[in-house]
Amino acid sequence: MTARDRWRWPGLLAAGVALGLVAVVSVLVLAAAAAGALTTPPGAWVVRLAPLPGAAIRVSVPGLARLATSPTGLRLLDGRAVTTRFGELHLARDGGALRVVCAPCRFDDARLAAQTVRIDRLQLRLTQADERTLAGELEGGGVHVQFTARLQPERIDIDWRLPPTELAAVYRLFGSVVPEAHLARIDGRIDARGNLRLPQRQARIEVAVDGFAVDGLGTEALAEGPIAFTCPGAAAFPSPRRVVPGAGRWISPTRSGALLASAVLAAEDQRFDVHEGFDRVEIANVLASVGEDGPRRGASTITQQLARTLFTGGERTAARKLRELLYAVEMERTLGKRAILALYLNTVHWGPDICGADAAARSYFDKRPHELTPLEAAWLASILPSPTQAYEKEFLAGAGDAEPALRVLRRMRDLPGTERERWAAQALSFAAPPALRALPPRLAAAPD
Repeated sequence: MTARDRWRWPGLLAAGVALGLVAVVSVLVLAAAAAGALTTPPGAWVVRLAPLPGAAIRVSVPGLARLATSPTGLRLLDGRAVTTRFGELHLARDGGALRVVCAPCRFDDARLAAQTVRIDRLQLRLTQADERTLAGELEGGGVHVQFTARLQPERIDIDWRLPPTELAAVYRLFGSVVPEAHLARIDGRIDARGNLRLPQRQARIEVAVDGFAVDGLGTEALAEGPIAFTCPGAAAFPSPRRVVPGAGRWISPTRSGALLASAVLAAEDQRFDVHEGFDRVEIANVLASVGEDGPRRGASTITQQLARTLFTGGERTAARKLRELLYAVEMERTLGKRAILALYLNTVHWGPDICGADAAARSYFDKRPHELTPLEAAWLASILPSPTQAYEKEFLAGAGDAEPALRVLRRMRDLPGTERERWAAQALSFAAPPALRALPPRLAAAPD
């Protein structure tokens, strides 16, 4: 071989590699074009990809899904592994379907949990039903979700179904963020269906639960006490508290706190006497339309709120709601309605360093709970969703917002209609704020 030939072969090899790359890219581009991945009309759902250094392109997400499940896509993806923020995804051709396995899989989303959600193994199987529809199944830990996905240029509409499944299996799937799933005996079945629109993240969900029962969390100990909890204070610094049922300044919802109990039920949980710790009707209403940021309102019963105070804390996550449900269902069995309402009244947060009915009545009106008027009780119940805000903007300012209180007052069915109307015409008057109570009388009464 001459020196000239020795220089020629590397050049030919490089040219061959380049031509091979061009051929591969050409095949990919042709396949992507055929699948519609390169068709990006105005309003289309697109992402930017860089198949080669310095060569970013805009591609259609629905088109990519169509390409991945096409015969060409299945051949190209078979045996591949992709590293993602969820974990390493292993792709394989499974007959005419694309199988994607993530093991282990992890999700970091503040809406799901405060810590990482870890699932041992998730498997997704996708098949093209026709050129605009995918059929699939997502499976993990014995939980199978079946779905169809309709591909449009600007979105993907997914209809899904969870067939009747053991609730214990669903809880075990999220065991990394729901420790009670490994401690409690969970009975019952769940049947759910819904639809999801992406990327808008709009959803509708229908859920049916049958035979939900929980045992093993030890909530029966609450009947005797003492019960420890934390009371949120000024600047969000919590202070430890303890109550003993029937002792100290304990308030009974049937005697010393009857009027306030009536107002709280009217404001927070009108179906308290008939639900089983969670309100199926209210949950159905909330899940009927879920936006990008989640449900527009909550569906927590008084029992769930008590579980939050005593066991789960107040983080705004799906994991906390799952934990809360377990405690609520068990407390309904171990304690019963009257004890749950009593515990709620004696522990609920009513403002900075104000927890329990006795503290609330004394702080805002300088009265014991049995001395409250119907309007005062209604106002206290009306501020439960945002007690610290009411304390700062209404109580300290000396001007209560009567409208929410009047709405609660009109729902207090234990009061005759004439009484409700009479008290609705009265003015709301607070006690002096703590800072003013500490001043000498002349200074406390001095004008600004």
